[in-house]
Amino acid sequence: MKTIFSASLFICILFQTFAQNEKIPVLLFTGGHDFDRKAFFEMLNTFENLDFTEVKHPDANNFWLEKSDYKIILFYDMVQEISPEQMESFNRKVKEGIGMVFLHHALPSYQHWENYHQYLGGTYVEPSTNPDKHSDYRHDVHFNLKVLDPEHPIMRGISDFEVFDEIYINVHVTEEVNGLAETDNPESMNPLVWYQEISPKTRTVYIQPGHGPQVFYNPQYRKLLLQSLLWVGNTN
Repeated sequence: MKTIFSASLFICILFQTFAQNEKIPVLLFTGGHDFDRKAFFEMLNTFENLDFTEVKHPDANNFWLEKSDYKIILFYDMVQEISPEQMESFNRKVKEGIGMVFLHHALPSYQHWENYHQYLGGTYVEPSTNPDKHSDYRHDVHFNLKVLDPEHPIMRGISDFEVFDEIYINVHVTEEVNGLAETDNPESMNPLVWYQEISPKTRTVYIQPGHGPQVFYNPQYRKLLLQSLLWVGNTN
């Protein structure tokens, strides 16, 4: 696991990693929300065919302004600040082709940027954005994750499993998403996992569980995240 703070280093690190390890490079966005780093990175380190490079906000969005060969991004951040130039470059990279997995608290990011929520497939509305119709959450909830499409590459080999994690409530999910997993918890948002094919070269996945740390040790959850990352990157 590497942590870098300047987007200008991306390409050098990418080529060094690929040449030495022959692993698939994945860019990891963090910042804006605390998480159990030890448990999270222990999970990522079990993905032996992937090589993660972490970039933290407020510097992470500089990535969009740099020339880079990264084709897979894992969003585990929660931020609001992004410049018009960064937005424009983000949109351009989506058009050119990129794989994006949005995990848990990446959902509330960029409350006032419609394109981001279209790419992700849903919106967690903060009270400051809409006090009358805002979303909510509950910590430390036991709930069941039920597989909807066991034949999809993301869900192959994954059966229904119990989760102890945070749930989100009253989340707006767009009609364009394809549900992969849901829950029977009456409070929770649904679906819990979905995907979109924005274009032939751009795929996105959202996974709602991911507050951690307990869920990070679940082998079914680990398989779900790994197969999501591999699927969004397999557009060649």
